[in-house]
Amino acid sequence: MYIDQTTIINYGILASISWNSNKWEDDPSIEDLKRSKYDYVKDNAHMHESLNFGHDKFPTEEDGYYIGYTPMFNRAPDIKNSRNVQVVFFTSSDYKNSNRKTIIGFYGFPLFGEWFKRTPENKLYKKYDSGNIKAFPENIIFFQNPIVINNEIVQSNNLLPKGKKISQQGFNYLNSDNVYNLIKLALSLNAKNKKLKFFVEKFPLLEKLAKEEFDLEDFISIVGIITADTLKEIEKLEKKMKGQQPEIKQRISNYIERGAISNKVKKLNNYKCSICEALGNPTNSFIKANGDTYIETHHVEPVSTIKTGVLSVTNLMTVCANHHRQLHYGKAQLTENTEKHFKFIIDEKKIFISKVKIE
Repeated sequence: MYIDQTTIINYGILASISWNSNKWEDDPSIEDLKRSKYDYVKDNAHMHESLNFGHDKFPTEEDGYYIGYTPMFNRAPDIKNSRNVQVVFFTSSDYKNSNRKTIIGFYGFPLFGEWFKRTPENKLYKKYDSGNIKAFPENIIFFQNPIVINNEIVQSNNLLPKGKKISQQGFNYLNSDNVYNLIKLALSLNAKNKKLKFFVEKFPLLEKLAKEEFDLEDFISIVGIITADTLKEIEKLEKKMKGQQPEIKQRISNYIERGAISNKVKKLNNYKCSICEALGNPTNSFIKANGDTYIETHHVEPVSTIKTGVLSVTNLMTVCANHHRQLHYGKAQLTENTEKHFKFIIDEKKIFISKVKIE
């Protein structure tokens, strides 16, 4: 089934599993079991997905398949809806890092929809004796550097279908564009993963990825696991940003503008446009479904200048979409930048804007 000639719906699935401190190739730790988000795991002290990425360590079945598990498939996906699925990504919440959600790897060209019994002789196969998804080991890829995601990231990077949020109770279907973007991010993060590159080369939809030259200093490689949700994390980004290309710096700027710090700045400014306010006008924007006024954040000193502090909160201001574009492309000039305020000349009018402070 197609949305158009290039986008295939339900081409992939994003399914969650419990966190395993031993990289899903051995028993979980006691803390993993106690802090799992799944009641079955906590109640039974048993994590069936413990060997999901043990495909290079444990024996395969006679037919060459390696068996894995996700609680999301305990109720099998609808056969009709999942007939196009070529990749199943696994996501897990890292309780050791503020429960940040990460995509840790995938099964390519998988079989699922029923229970599969593990038959080879192995002591751990007696404990973890079956699963509900399988793939050939060469198509099972573990990310040494996982993809950090949240609902802001998946929408801004087109990692889920438009309007969808990460499922809390089941799994998400992905269209072919989402799959493409996820694997592109995985490549940027795991540039030395030869197995991932080989998978891309033989995967029809991703042929053009194999032909692209990926900048190893790409945005995701720089950001890594930094969420830009605290002042200290933004300071880390500022240090890592030095010496990068202008495009990369701008993407880091955009990343921060969508983060938790940005949301705090918006809240402190009561979701108002600083320029509209300075001009004595109501904020020129609309009301979102949650009741907040839609507002954006803007780095006053361009990130590309590499000046110390360009990623800091004191360089952020809140603006409506119209004034945001005007600051970038219109008749607007920053004439003063002090510890406490900015001074602009916009359409020949002098405007003073107080800076935001977050302790």
